[in-house]
Amino acid sequence: MAEQIITGLVPPPKIADSGSSPEAGTGERRSLPLPVITRRRELLTTYGMTRVDASGRIPAAPVLHALEWPPGLSLTVRVVLGAVVLQPDPGGVHRLPSTQRIKVPATARAECGLRASDVVVLVADPQRGMLLIYPLVTVDEVLAQRHAMIWVGESV
Repeated sequence: MAEQIITGLVPPPKIADSGSSPEAGTGERRSLPLPVITRRRELLTTYGMTRVDASGRIPAAPVLHALEWPPGLSLTVRVVLGAVVLQPDPGGVHRLPSTQRIKVPATARAECGLRASDVVVLVADPQRGMLLIYPLVTVDEVLAQRHAMIWVGESV
């Protein structure tokens, strides 16, 4: 039986100058479209996620490191839109402990509905000199609208 070459199964010859294969039958290289790379938004904040302990303290070493707040720093603690807001304030009555665990006053915890073992999201903003503590349920409320838009898009 004589050997027979089936042309559809033989790879096309290489182009000598570029080393890439020509498109079948045309002698031209086929180019793929380049992907569009969107510019990443620069992240200026540091995030953390942890739990409130039984005494109302919150482990916060990574976010405190990002803020470069020293132990003993005087702070003002207030609640705004469901978040505990901490800011340096020379006249503040709260002090940052050396333990890297933030003590959230009972009144602020009560106003936000925070209890022992609740998960919180920490947001350190060095440019504003501010630390925000969000209960996870607050973050979930904010993201719920975005989730709904994504889920609607899936069914289309």
